[in-house]
Amino acid sequence: MKKNLVRRPSHFKPSVMVAMLALITSLCGALPASAQRTADPLQDASPKEILDQIRKDARVNPLRTARLLADLRPERMSADDRATWVHLSREAALRNGDLATLLALKGQPDPFSLLPLSRLLLANAHLNEANLPAARAELDKLGPLAGLNTRDQRRYWALRARLGQLEGRPDAERAAIERIVEELAHWPSADCQSCHNDPKAPLALPFLEIRNTWYGQRFVELLKAQGDAGRVRLLAEQRLLSQPDDIKARIVLGYVCLAEGRPDEAERYWAEIPWLALSDRQGTPVRMMFSWP
Repeated sequence: MKKNLVRRPSHFKPSVMVAMLALITSLCGALPASAQRTADPLQDASPKEILDQIRKDARVNPLRTARLLADLRPERMSADDRATWVHLSREAALRNGDLATLLALKGQPDPFSLLPLSRLLLANAHLNEANLPAARAELDKLGPLAGLNTRDQRRYWALRARLGQLEGRPDAERAAIERIVEELAHWPSADCQSCHNDPKAPLALPFLEIRNTWYGQRFVELLKAQGDAGRVRLLAEQRLLSQPDDIKARIVLGYVCLAEGRPDEAERYWAEIPWLALSDRQGTPVRMMFSWP
């Protein structure tokens, strides 16, 4: 490709060029700082906004991505933004063949690390093959769950519930299912909706179906089999008396009513939660929702 060349006239003396450059420099110095440079659209952006912008080109230009990430100060970020920085930095280092950076990032918190996800998938595979000890061993290797993202935590408890059911340990199965039921109250949160809402209608909260789910059905069956629906009802009612807005208590009371054979009463409890799917409610469909495992 030919470059555009500007020819200097033969009579254009070097001394004149120097003088002109000096004049231009002095004029630029007299201008306000804002006029001397092109405004950076991200100069006042938050770390999250900067990381979101970097992510857009991460796959296209990994070298540039690595440089941009290296210029940031992760120690000044929130825990969530720092985890995103670690995740993007690892991906860029891998694409660039940068072993030094990968080693430097080893052990850094990353909620979307492939290692815990691989253990969950392997545990699921062992369950499919009826290798229950191997499945339990993979789940035990995960350690504390606080570092996992919401999706992987949900998968962990789902696998624990299935493992307890297959091993004939109803107490272990129920403990895992109760963890899933407790998390249902977080449905309106940005953490959940970042995956499940409709990107074309981000403000429209999709309705969540909880009655005809495998964990809901198993919870009802276990309440019946273990015969403590009354005790669970009393505890949930006490919580609701002290905190009328307790969504977890309303959800549990709905399941208790189903276990006690009162589906209409269950609907009344759940009707107080505006984002739960009911027979007479039509809402935005849920995205990326499927039964697992």
